Parts: sequence; structure tokens; C-alpha cells
Amino acid sequence: MSATIEIVCFKSKTLANGEHPLMIRVCKDKKKIYKSLRISVLEKDWDFKKDVPKRSCPNRDLIQNLIDLKKIEYRNQILDLRCSGKEFSARTVMNKVDKPSTNKNVKDLDLAQSALLAGLPQSPTSYSPFSGYKYYISRS
Repeated sequence: MSATIEIVCFKSKTLANGEHPLMIRVCKDKKKIYKSLRISVLEKDWDFKKDVPKRSCPNRDLIQNLIDLKKIEYRNQILDLRCSGKEFSARTVMNKVDKPSTNKNVKDLDLAQSALLAGLPQSPTSYSPFSGYKYYISRS
């Protein structure tokens, strides 16, 4: 049976600021697992029929981009699990996306990974692959 990924707005849960949290729902074999996207919207800014932010939503483009990136991340994980021929559940997909890296010994690192780790103590913000991308690429 195929796995599905959907974004839902939890209308039943209202946060202190009056917004509702957005959750990602992974369904496989009639089992559903929910995980928060750590994004919330007002009820008037969410289209509950299409499960997308309305055009009137103040940060519509940003929210839609984050939703799309999360969906792609989950779909890629499902595709990887299917291609490897392994049986998986909705919880397995959630766990793989949350913890994609595995522990490595220092002797197993390649040159680019070693360069990144060597640069972090000297200038953590400049050589971070998230904020200092240009420096990260030049070092690897």
C-alpha cells in the first residue's frame, strides 16, 4: 500500500495567540502519524478544503515554500525506502526524516567533512553550511 503525505491545520487546537498549528500527516497501512511543522496560521488564513494558505495570508509564499520543502523531504525518504525494498511504516518515515544522519568515526570522514569540522571552532558562523554557505563551499 502506498504512503501519503498531507499538511493539515489542526482546527481543534488553538494556540495562545489564536492561531492553529500546521501538522504533517504521514499515512501508511491505515495508520496515521502527525508531526508539527512548527508553523501556525489563523483560521481565516487557511483554506481547509485545499489544505493550503489562502491568498490573503500575510506570509503565504514563505509558508507554502516551507510546506513544499517538507513534503519533498518526506517523499524522498519514502522513495528511498521503497527503492531499497525495505518494509516501512509511517513512524519509520518520520524517524528517518527527523534523524537522517548516522554516527561516523573520524577515520570514516572524507576531506570535505573534515574541512568543515576543522573550520567550525575557528569561526562557527562563517563556516556553517547553513548560514555561511559560500565559505563552506570554498572549503570543501
